[in-house]
Amino acid sequence: MKRSLQLNPDNRPATWEQIKRWRDTHEIAPVATSFGVFDCDERSDARMAGSIEQFDNLPTLQEGKLTWKRADNTYVALTKAELEQVYAEVKTNRAARGAVLHVKAEQFWQTNPAPTPAQLSDLSFWLEE
Repeated sequence: MKRSLQLNPDNRPATWEQIKRWRDTHEIAPVATSFGVFDCDERSDARMAGSIEQFDNLPTLQEGKLTWKRADNTYVALTKAELEQVYAEVKTNRAARGAVLHVKAEQFWQTNPAPTPAQLSDLSFWLEE
């Protein structure tokens, strides 16, 4: 009987497709703001922008505040100005992280051997200096 040693796929060097997939996944991961950690995927972005635009007309508005769910499923009551601040921080932090991830993806691809999928799955690995 012939035996062969096979590496766990998570321990093999990542392909370019895997690197791009993890880059894109981390780009929309929740971001920290001064009001807590908030989701920042496309749907969450659209929901927050729409809520700011229609703030005074929202049926869930209570005493000038809107209750908003954070990424950890806790809630915070925000005024329109506070929600605008959260949205600005989310956009800024997401853009900054996206710029880093874009550069790191190319650096990872140029590295021989490339990082493993297991390493790429950890956002902190991407953000190391």
